[in-house]
Amino acid sequence: METNISFGEDGQFGGNVGCNGFGAEYEVNGNEITFDAIVSTMMYCEAVADQESAVLGALSENPVTFQLDGDTLTLTSADGVSVVVLARK
Repeated sequence: METNISFGEDGQFGGNVGCNGFGAEYEVNGNEITFDAIVSTMMYCEAVADQESAVLGALSENPVTFQLDGDTLTLTSADGVSVVVLARK
């Protein structure tokens, strides 16, 4: 399943992690993004449960470091353990 995330110029972001939708406000400072409390729907989808937990967990570790390389966005959790790599579509 694919994860998709959209960042709005209004400081809102949202997306879907294969099953559940999510969103929150965000703020960029240099190469770091800080997310407010992320709100998500709560459906259980066994096929993507681990993926959803990993992605939402990584985004909840503030601040998240980001690197944009062409059409690839890499988000790294504050502890450096979790990495989410997204390709622009």
